[in-house]
Amino acid sequence: MRNILISFILLFSLPAVAQIQALKGRVVDSSTQAGVAYTNIGVEGTFYGTASDAQGFFELKIPEEYKNEKLFFSAVGYQTQMLNISDLMKKDFLKITLAEHTYNIEDVDIAAHSRVLFRVIKTAAKNVPANFHQGPLGVKFYYEEAMKPDNDSTEQKREAVVELYDETGYRSPSITDAFNERHYQFSEVRKNFDSYSIPTGKTGFDELIEMDIARLSNGIFDEKLLNNFDLKLESITQFNGDSVWMISYKTEKTDLAHTGDYYATKYNGIIYISQNNYEVLRNECVVEASRNNPHNRSLVTKSQDQSRVSYHFTAVYQPQNGKYFLSYLDCDKAFVDANNRPMTYSRKASALGITDSPAKISGKDYFEDEAFVESFWSSFQRPE
Repeated sequence: MRNILISFILLFSLPAVAQIQALKGRVVDSSTQAGVAYTNIGVEGTFYGTASDAQGFFELKIPEEYKNEKLFFSAVGYQTQMLNISDLMKKDFLKITLAEHTYNIEDVDIAAHSRVLFRVIKTAAKNVPANFHQGPLGVKFYYEEAMKPDNDSTEQKREAVVELYDETGYRSPSITDAFNERHYQFSEVRKNFDSYSIPTGKTGFDELIEMDIARLSNGIFDEKLLNNFDLKLESITQFNGDSVWMISYKTEKTDLAHTGDYYATKYNGIIYISQNNYEVLRNECVVEASRNNPHNRSLVTKSQDQSRVSYHFTAVYQPQNGKYFLSYLDCDKAFVDANNRPMTYSRKASALGITDSPAKISGKDYFEDEAFVESFWSSFQRPE
Protein backbone atom coordinates (compact mmCIF):
# COMPACT_ATOMS: atom_id res chain seq x y z
CA MET A 1 0.00 0.00 0.00
CA ARG A 2 1.41 3.28 -1.10
CA ASN A 3 1.55 5.64 1.87
CA ILE A 4 2.86 9.12 1.29
CA LEU A 5 3.70 11.26 4.33
CA ILE A 6 3.89 14.61 2.66
CA SER A 7 5.07 16.45 5.79
CA PHE A 8 8.68 15.38 5.55
CA ILE A 9 11.22 15.38 8.37
CA LEU A 10 14.23 17.72 8.20
CA LEU A 11 17.45 17.23 10.11
CA PHE A 12 16.04 19.47 12.82
CA SER A 13 12.89 17.33 12.96
CA LEU A 14 9.69 18.38 14.63
CA PRO A 15 8.57 16.16 17.50
CA ALA A 16 6.76 13.03 16.41
CA VAL A 17 2.98 13.04 16.64
CA ALA A 18 1.03 10.25 18.23
CA GLN A 19 -0.79 7.90 15.90
CA ILE A 20 -4.29 7.08 17.12
CA GLN A 21 -6.05 5.20 14.34
CA ALA A 22 -5.48 3.91 10.85
CA LEU A 23 -8.21 4.68 8.33
CA LYS A 24 -8.53 1.96 5.70
CA GLY A 25 -10.77 1.87 2.69
CA ARG A 26 -11.26 2.20 -1.04
CA VAL A 27 -12.10 5.12 -3.32
CA VAL A 28 -14.52 4.20 -6.12
CA ASP A 29 -16.28 5.83 -9.05
CA SER A 30 -19.88 6.62 -8.03
CA SER A 31 -21.25 5.35 -11.36
CA THR A 32 -19.12 2.30 -12.16
CA GLN A 33 -17.94 1.35 -8.64
CA ALA A 34 -14.48 0.83 -10.12
CA GLY A 35 -11.53 1.86 -7.97
CA VAL A 36 -10.20 5.39 -8.54
CA ALA A 37 -6.44 5.07 -8.83
CA TYR A 38 -4.01 7.49 -7.17
CA THR A 39 -6.65 9.58 -5.41
CA ASN A 40 -5.03 12.32 -3.36
CA ILE A 41 -6.13 11.97 0.29
CA GLY A 42 -5.15 14.53 2.90
CA VAL A 43 -6.04 16.51 6.00
CA GLU A 44 -7.54 19.85 4.96
CA GLY A 45 -5.12 22.76 5.31
CA THR A 46 -2.04 20.54 5.64
CA PHE A 47 0.19 18.38 3.44
CA TYR A 48 -0.33 15.34 5.66
CA GLY A 49 -1.81 12.56 3.58
CA THR A 50 -1.45 9.63 1.24
CA ALA A 51 -2.76 8.40 -2.11
CA SER A 52 -4.81 5.40 -3.11
CA ASP A 53 -3.11 2.58 -5.01
CA ALA A 54 -3.83 1.48 -8.59
CA GLN A 55 -7.07 -0.24 -7.45
CA GLY A 56 -8.24 2.66 -5.25
CA PHE A 57 -7.32 1.13 -1.87
CA PHE A 58 -5.68 3.28 0.80
CA GLU A 59 -4.54 3.38 4.41
CA LEU A 60 -3.77 6.51 6.45
CA LYS A 61 -2.78 6.83 10.12
CA ILE A 62 -4.38 9.86 11.73
CA PRO A 63 -2.42 11.76 14.42
CA GLU A 64 -4.26 12.88 17.53
CA GLU A 65 -4.00 16.55 16.56
CA TYR A 66 -6.03 15.99 13.36
CA LYS A 67 -8.96 13.98 14.74
CA ASN A 68 -11.37 16.95 14.57
CA GLU A 69 -10.29 18.09 11.09
CA LYS A 70 -11.65 17.22 7.65
CA LEU A 71 -10.17 14.74 5.17
CA PHE A 72 -10.31 15.52 1.45
CA PHE A 73 -10.37 13.05 -1.44
CA SER A 74 -9.45 14.50 -4.83
CA ALA A 75 -8.64 12.89 -8.16
CA VAL A 76 -8.22 14.23 -11.66
CA GLY A 77 -11.61 14.37 -13.37
CA TYR A 78 -13.64 13.94 -10.16
CA GLN A 79 -15.36 16.26 -7.70
CA THR A 80 -13.48 16.65 -4.42
CA GLN A 81 -15.03 15.00 -1.35
CA MET A 82 -14.54 16.62 2.08
CA LEU A 83 -15.45 14.44 5.10
CA ASN A 84 -15.14 14.73 8.89
CA ILE A 85 -12.31 12.58 10.24
CA SER A 86 -14.27 11.94 13.44
CA ASP A 87 -17.07 10.34 11.40
CA LEU A 88 -14.64 8.24 9.34
CA MET A 89 -13.05 6.84 12.52
CA LYS A 90 -16.32 5.12 13.43
CA LYS A 91 -16.02 2.69 10.52
CA ASP A 92 -13.68 -0.29 10.12
CA PHE A 93 -13.53 0.00 6.33
CA LEU A 94 -14.40 3.06 4.27
CA LYS A 95 -16.01 3.20 0.85
CA ILE A 96 -15.50 6.68 -0.58
CA THR A 97 -17.42 7.46 -3.76
CA LEU A 98 -16.30 10.20 -6.15
CA ALA A 99 -18.54 11.67 -8.84
CA GLU A 100 -17.14 12.75 -12.17
CA HIS A 101 -16.41 16.46 -12.41
CA THR A 102 -18.63 18.29 -14.88
CA TYR A 103 -18.82 21.95 -15.83
CA ASN A 104 -22.09 23.72 -16.60
CA ILE A 105 -21.37 25.75 -19.72
CA GLU A 106 -24.24 28.09 -18.80
CA ASP A 107 -22.56 29.05 -15.54
CA VAL A 108 -18.93 29.19 -16.60
CA ASP A 109 -17.29 31.23 -19.32
CA ILE A 110 -14.96 28.44 -20.42
CA ALA A 111 -12.67 30.68 -22.48
CA ALA A 112 -12.25 33.24 -19.68
CA HIS A 113 -11.82 30.48 -17.11
CA SER A 114 -9.06 28.89 -19.21
CA ARG A 115 -7.23 32.20 -19.73
CA VAL A 116 -7.06 32.75 -15.96
CA LEU A 117 -5.58 29.29 -15.37
CA PHE A 118 -3.01 29.73 -18.14
CA ARG A 119 -1.98 32.99 -16.49
CA VAL A 120 -1.63 31.26 -13.11
CA ILE A 121 0.61 28.52 -14.56
CA LYS A 122 2.77 31.02 -16.46
CA THR A 123 3.20 33.22 -13.39
CA ALA A 124 4.12 30.24 -11.20
CA ALA A 125 6.77 29.14 -13.72
CA LYS A 126 8.12 32.68 -14.05
CA ASN A 127 8.33 33.09 -10.25
CA VAL A 128 10.32 29.90 -9.60
CA PRO A 129 13.71 31.71 -9.34
CA ALA A 130 12.24 34.17 -6.81
CA ASN A 131 10.30 31.58 -4.80
CA PHE A 132 12.88 28.76 -4.66
CA HIS A 133 16.39 28.36 -3.26
CA GLN A 134 19.17 29.31 -5.64
CA GLY A 135 22.52 27.56 -5.72
CA PRO A 136 24.85 26.28 -4.66
CA LEU A 137 22.34 24.03 -2.94
CA GLY A 138 22.75 20.71 -1.19
CA VAL A 139 19.92 18.34 -0.25
CA LYS A 140 20.34 15.03 1.51
CA PHE A 141 17.66 12.42 0.69
CA TYR A 142 16.57 9.10 2.11
CA TYR A 143 15.94 7.01 -1.01
CA GLU A 144 14.18 3.69 -1.32
CA GLU A 145 13.19 1.55 -4.28
CA ALA A 146 11.50 -1.82 -4.57
CA MET A 147 10.71 -4.09 -7.50
CA LYS A 148 8.72 -7.31 -7.49
CA PRO A 149 6.65 -9.50 -9.78
CA ASP A 150 2.91 -9.38 -9.10
CA ASN A 151 1.64 -12.22 -6.90
CA ASP A 152 5.19 -13.00 -5.83
CA SER A 153 6.65 -12.49 -2.36
CA THR A 154 10.18 -11.97 -3.71
CA GLU A 155 10.97 -8.26 -3.53
CA GLN A 156 14.22 -6.65 -4.65
CA LYS A 157 14.74 -3.66 -2.35
CA ARG A 158 17.36 -0.93 -1.99
CA GLU A 159 17.45 1.93 0.51
CA ALA A 160 20.13 4.58 0.59
CA VAL A 161 21.22 8.03 1.63
CA VAL A 162 21.79 10.20 -1.44
CA GLU A 163 23.53 13.57 -1.41
CA LEU A 164 22.36 15.94 -4.16
CA TYR A 165 24.50 18.93 -5.16
CA ASP A 166 23.00 21.65 -7.36
CA GLU A 167 25.40 24.37 -8.49
CA THR A 168 22.73 26.84 -9.63
CA GLY A 169 19.67 25.64 -7.73
CA TYR A 170 16.43 27.11 -9.08
CA ARG A 171 18.13 30.25 -10.43
CA SER A 172 17.82 29.24 -14.12
CA PRO A 173 15.36 26.34 -14.28
CA SER A 174 15.59 24.27 -17.47
CA ILE A 175 16.19 20.68 -18.55
CA THR A 176 19.70 21.51 -19.77
CA ASP A 177 20.69 23.45 -16.67
CA ALA A 178 19.37 20.71 -14.38
CA PHE A 179 21.30 18.02 -16.25
CA ASN A 180 24.56 19.98 -16.26
CA GLU A 181 24.46 21.42 -12.74
CA ARG A 182 22.84 18.66 -10.66
CA HIS A 183 25.13 15.92 -9.34
CA TYR A 184 24.60 13.25 -6.71
CA GLN A 185 26.28 10.40 -4.89
CA PHE A 186 25.12 7.40 -2.86
CA SER A 187 26.85 7.54 0.51
CA GLU A 188 25.09 4.72 2.41
CA VAL A 189 23.28 1.70 0.94
CA ARG A 190 21.38 -1.26 2.27
CA LYS A 191 19.88 -3.83 -0.12
CA ASN A 192 18.79 -7.46 -0.27
CA PHE A 193 20.55 -8.28 -3.56
CA ASP A 194 24.03 -8.06 -5.08
CA SER A 195 24.96 -5.39 -7.64
CA TYR A 196 26.84 -7.82 -9.85
CA SER A 197 25.74 -6.32 -13.18
CA ILE A 198 24.70 -3.02 -14.76
CA PRO A 199 20.94 -3.83 -14.59
CA THR A 200 21.10 -4.68 -10.87
CA GLY A 201 23.47 -1.81 -10.06
CA LYS A 202 21.46 0.98 -11.71
CA THR A 203 19.82 3.24 -9.16
CA GLY A 204 16.94 4.97 -10.97
CA PHE A 205 17.50 8.14 -8.94
CA ASP A 206 18.22 10.27 -12.01
CA GLU A 207 14.86 9.46 -13.61
CA LEU A 208 13.11 10.26 -10.34
CA ILE A 209 14.59 13.77 -9.90
CA GLU A 210 13.68 14.55 -13.52
CA MET A 211 10.08 14.71 -12.24
CA ASP A 212 10.93 17.97 -10.45
CA ILE A 213 8.84 20.29 -12.68
CA ALA A 214 10.03 23.47 -10.94
CA ARG A 215 13.71 22.69 -11.54
CA LEU A 216 13.37 21.45 -15.12
CA SER A 217 10.72 23.99 -16.17
CA ASN A 218 9.22 21.40 -18.51
CA GLY A 219 5.75 20.16 -19.44
CA ILE A 220 3.13 22.73 -18.41
CA PHE A 221 5.91 24.96 -17.02
CA ASP A 222 7.29 25.37 -20.55
CA GLU A 223 5.48 28.43 -21.94
CA LYS A 224 6.02 27.23 -25.53
CA LEU A 225 4.06 24.04 -24.78
CA LEU A 226 1.43 25.28 -22.35
CA ASN A 227 -1.19 26.07 -25.03
CA ASN A 228 -1.28 22.35 -25.89
CA PHE A 229 -2.65 21.49 -22.44
CA ASP A 230 -6.28 21.52 -21.29
CA LEU A 231 -6.57 23.11 -17.83
CA LYS A 232 -9.41 22.93 -15.31
CA LEU A 233 -9.75 24.36 -11.83
CA GLU A 234 -10.52 21.39 -9.58
CA SER A 235 -10.69 23.27 -6.30
CA ILE A 236 -9.50 26.21 -4.23
CA THR A 237 -8.51 25.17 -0.72
CA GLN A 238 -6.79 26.75 2.29
CA PHE A 239 -3.25 26.04 3.50
CA ASN A 240 -1.66 27.97 6.37
CA GLY A 241 -4.06 30.84 5.79
CA ASP A 242 -3.33 31.08 2.06
CA SER A 243 -5.58 29.99 -0.78
CA VAL A 244 -4.25 27.28 -3.08
CA TRP A 245 -5.34 26.58 -6.65
CA MET A 246 -5.65 22.89 -7.57
CA ILE A 247 -5.44 22.85 -11.37
CA SER A 248 -5.78 19.66 -13.40
CA TYR A 249 -4.15 19.33 -16.81
CA LYS A 250 -3.98 16.89 -19.71
CA THR A 251 -2.72 16.88 -23.28
CA GLU A 252 -3.32 14.98 -26.49
CA LYS A 253 0.29 15.72 -27.52
CA THR A 254 1.98 12.92 -25.59
CA ASP A 255 5.43 13.28 -27.15
CA LEU A 256 8.72 13.54 -25.26
CA ALA A 257 8.66 17.35 -25.07
CA HIS A 258 5.23 17.48 -23.42
CA THR A 259 5.50 14.47 -21.12
CA GLY A 260 9.16 13.63 -20.54
CA ASP A 261 8.33 10.09 -21.67
CA TYR A 262 9.38 8.95 -25.14
CA TYR A 263 6.51 6.47 -25.53
CA ALA A 264 3.71 8.10 -23.51
CA THR A 265 0.12 7.60 -24.69
CA LYS A 266 -1.65 9.35 -21.78
CA TYR A 267 -0.58 12.25 -19.57
CA ASN A 268 -2.95 13.67 -16.91
CA GLY A 269 -1.92 15.63 -13.85
CA ILE A 270 -2.85 18.08 -11.13
CA ILE A 271 -0.74 20.92 -9.74
CA TYR A 272 -1.14 22.90 -6.52
CA ILE A 273 -0.18 26.59 -6.68
CA SER A 274 -0.39 29.10 -3.83
CA GLN A 275 -2.35 32.28 -4.42
CA ASN A 276 0.15 34.05 -2.16
CA ASN A 277 3.22 34.36 -4.42
CA TYR A 278 2.35 31.66 -6.97
CA GLU A 279 4.60 29.09 -5.32
CA VAL A 280 4.21 25.59 -6.74
CA LEU A 281 3.55 23.32 -3.77
CA ARG A 282 2.81 19.94 -5.33
CA ASN A 283 2.59 18.29 -8.74
CA GLU A 284 1.33 14.82 -9.48
CA CYS A 285 0.73 13.01 -12.72
CA VAL A 286 -0.65 9.75 -14.13
CA VAL A 287 1.13 8.47 -17.24
CA GLU A 288 0.57 5.52 -19.57
CA ALA A 289 3.13 4.41 -22.15
CA SER A 290 3.41 1.62 -24.70
CA ARG A 291 6.88 0.84 -23.35
CA ASN A 292 9.80 2.39 -21.45
CA ASN A 293 13.55 2.16 -21.61
CA PRO A 294 14.46 0.55 -18.23
CA HIS A 295 17.25 3.13 -17.70
CA ASN A 296 15.11 6.22 -18.21
CA ARG A 297 11.62 6.89 -19.55
CA SER A 298 12.99 9.64 -21.81
CA LEU A 299 15.26 7.27 -23.80
CA VAL A 300 14.55 5.35 -27.01
CA THR A 301 14.43 1.57 -26.84
CA LYS A 302 13.69 -1.30 -29.20
CA SER A 303 13.39 -3.87 -26.42
CA GLN A 304 10.24 -4.92 -24.57
CA ASP A 305 11.85 -4.95 -21.10
CA GLN A 306 9.04 -2.65 -19.93
CA SER A 307 5.82 -2.71 -21.95
CA ARG A 308 2.20 -1.76 -21.15
CA VAL A 309 3.53 0.78 -18.68
CA SER A 310 1.51 2.91 -16.28
CA TYR A 311 2.83 5.03 -13.44
CA HIS A 312 1.96 7.80 -11.02
CA PHE A 313 4.49 10.31 -9.71
CA THR A 314 4.35 13.07 -7.13
CA ALA A 315 6.67 15.99 -6.37
CA VAL A 316 6.21 18.05 -3.20
CA TYR A 317 7.84 21.39 -2.33
CA GLN A 318 8.16 22.99 1.10
CA PRO A 319 9.80 26.14 2.43
CA GLN A 320 12.87 26.68 4.55
CA ASN A 321 13.96 30.18 5.53
CA GLY A 322 11.34 31.70 3.24
CA LYS A 323 12.36 29.83 0.08
CA TYR A 324 11.04 26.56 -1.36
CA PHE A 325 12.86 23.41 -2.42
CA LEU A 326 12.06 19.84 -3.43
CA SER A 327 11.17 17.93 -0.26
CA TYR A 328 9.63 14.71 -1.56
CA LEU A 329 9.38 12.61 -4.73
CA ASP A 330 7.81 9.28 -5.48
CA CYS A 331 6.94 7.14 -8.48
CA ASP A 332 4.89 3.93 -8.52
CA LYS A 333 5.10 2.03 -11.79
CA ALA A 334 3.45 -1.10 -13.20
CA PHE A 335 4.61 -2.81 -16.38
CA VAL A 336 5.07 -6.16 -18.14
CA ASP A 337 8.67 -7.38 -18.39
CA ALA A 338 10.44 -9.21 -21.23
CA ASN A 339 9.23 -12.55 -19.81
CA ASN A 340 5.60 -11.34 -19.91
CA ARG A 341 5.44 -11.03 -16.11
CA PRO A 342 3.47 -8.15 -14.53
CA MET A 343 5.88 -6.14 -12.39
CA THR A 344 5.61 -3.28 -9.89
CA TYR A 345 8.38 -0.78 -9.23
CA SER A 346 8.34 1.88 -6.52
CA ARG A 347 10.81 4.71 -5.82
CA LYS A 348 10.67 7.37 -3.10
CA ALA A 349 12.99 10.18 -2.01
CA SER A 350 12.38 12.12 1.24
CA ALA A 351 14.50 15.16 2.10
CA LEU A 352 16.48 14.79 5.32
CA GLY A 353 18.05 18.23 5.22
CA ILE A 354 19.12 21.18 3.09
CA THR A 355 22.17 23.44 3.13
CA ASP A 356 23.27 26.48 1.10
CA SER A 357 26.96 25.73 1.74
CA PRO A 358 27.29 22.16 0.43
CA ALA A 359 30.43 20.23 -0.42
CA LYS A 360 30.77 20.09 -4.19
CA ILE A 361 29.97 16.78 -5.91
CA SER A 362 31.00 15.86 -9.45
CA GLY A 363 29.23 13.27 -11.56
CA LYS A 364 26.17 11.12 -10.98
CA ASP A 365 25.88 7.67 -9.43
CA TYR A 366 23.78 6.03 -12.14
CA PHE A 367 25.05 2.74 -10.70
CA GLU A 368 26.15 1.89 -7.18
CA ASP A 369 28.16 -0.82 -5.48
CA GLU A 370 28.48 0.67 -1.99
CA ALA A 371 29.34 -1.58 0.92
CA PHE A 372 26.76 -2.14 3.65
CA VAL A 373 27.71 -0.44 6.94
CA GLU A 374 25.77 -2.09 9.72
CA SER A 375 26.66 0.51 12.36
CA PHE A 376 25.09 3.28 10.26
CA TRP A 377 21.81 1.50 9.54
CA SER A 378 21.38 0.25 13.10
CA SER A 379 21.15 3.86 14.31
CA PHE A 380 19.63 5.58 11.25
CA GLN A 381 16.18 7.10 11.78
CA ARG A 382 14.10 6.63 8.65
CA PRO A 383 11.51 9.27 7.80
CA GLU A 384 7.97 7.92 8.00
